[in-house]
Amino acid sequence: MELIVDHKSEITDNGFTVLNNVYTNEEIKAIVTEIDKADQSNLTFRKTADLFAIRRFLIEVPSVKSLIFNNKLRSIIEDFFGSNYFIVKSIYFDKPEKSNWFVS
Repeated sequence: MELIVDHKSEITDNGFTVLNNVYTNEEIKAIVTEIDKADQSNLTFRKTADLFAIRRFLIEVPSVKSLIFNNKLRSIIEDFFGSNYFIVKSIYFDKPEKSNWFVS
């Protein structure tokens, strides 16, 4: 993984950073499997040809929480910010590559 000092600097300067390879392909497949198994009839799920989004993601698909917040991600969060952080909002977006809308 890239140097944490560089990423901390990017967060300070830009308000964000991009970390590659946080999850293995197998971990990503496990997360997608749990999303696919969820009951998508709730109003918090929006699925069209251009978009798939889940509001209140971790509430609607609680089985992904341990997959997403694995040891590696928890370690990254603690290295960057310390240990006094918690989730306040969760939204899932799966934007097909041919869909042409902006996610801010």
